[in-house]
Amino acid sequence: NVFNTIEKMIQYSDIVYTGVKLEELQVIGAVYDIYTGQIEWLGEHPQLEALVGRPMPMHQWHNSPYVVRGVSRLNNGRSPSAAAALGRLLEGNGRFVGGHWRYKPPRSTDTAPWGIVIGGSEYRVPVEDLFDVDPGEIVVQRVLGSVAGMQERVAFSSIEYAVARWSPPVLLVLVESASPIIDAALQQLRGQLLPRAPVRVVLNHVMVSAMRATQEVERELDEVSTSAGKELLVKQLATELNCFYSMELLLRSPTIREKVLAGELELHGAIMESGTGRVCFLGEHPRQVDIINTVLLQRSIYKDGPMATLPREVWDNPFQPLDKEGGSVAAPSSPSSTAGTKAANPSSQGLEVNVPETPSTAVAVDEINERLRQERQSLAGRK
Repeated sequence: NVFNTIEKMIQYSDIVYTGVKLEELQVIGAVYDIYTGQIEWLGEHPQLEALVGRPMPMHQWHNSPYVVRGVSRLNNGRSPSAAAALGRLLEGNGRFVGGHWRYKPPRSTDTAPWGIVIGGSEYRVPVEDLFDVDPGEIVVQRVLGSVAGMQERVAFSSIEYAVARWSPPVLLVLVESASPIIDAALQQLRGQLLPRAPVRVVLNHVMVSAMRATQEVERELDEVSTSAGKELLVKQLATELNCFYSMELLLRSPTIREKVLAGELELHGAIMESGTGRVCFLGEHPRQVDIINTVLLQRSIYKDGPMATLPREVWDNPFQPLDKEGGSVAAPSSPSSTAGTKAANPSSQGLEVNVPETPSTAVAVDEINERLRQERQSLAGRK
């Protein structure tokens, strides 16, 4: 019944249809247990791509099991300048971990930074010391949870300004392996009392990754034998997913996206081990191309306003309801009628009801239109 409701929403609402197809809107199903108060999250429709008629790479990314990448200390920059910048970060972190870093006084000359690092405000070590770089060599933007947040806010705009002002070859999202912000988000999922509004603003972004990590581990309980192992895996998953989530938000910025497309900037992720300070690089987002393509598609559709919708025939794929086996049922079409909709009578264009036609609604629509025609004739007779 839940998934049938989702199908109907996509079938009858152009706004929902357009938002889902552009991967800007997620319609989530859930079941509420009236006895325990617990909510079972069912997720999106399992046949969503068939419903909207196009591949949805970000839907696949958000709903496919995520495999922990582990760690990599390889210098994997694509451009020479990005590779050099990542190499300097890697070497500097090696000196810090080995205890060979040194205090560096402020520079007397103004030099352009060659990297930007987004780190957590909760870190107990300066990011410049972590990479053993001189003051001013990198721009450091510290925010709780290492999430840039929403566009047009101060933190996000500061990052965009640094990218536009200095054009560094690397933008690094650095997440801590034992972040108290991620711990707080996981505690919220376990039923901790609702925090105050300012705390919720920070946790809401991190909750996205915390919930996904928790659900994935719940589905793979057979592979985790102890509760401690389960907790560690949830935290590791949430940490890496939070890093990628922050990168997804950054790629929605036109300033950052254009630099990435031009090859002038590379967006990388990394995890800092809380106990040692060792930084493990994750590389670029595994779906970076799909993220950019999805955002560009959204921008092209909504260029005339946020309420813009596309008629279904523009997509060249009318809605096709699913049968019980999960396959599509072919919808009838004719040159004289709009795909998937009941044709209007030219003689009564202003009174006809146009809704997607299905076997269960065809008779009802005919009856409504007949009553409307009778009412119009009655009004004409009175005149």
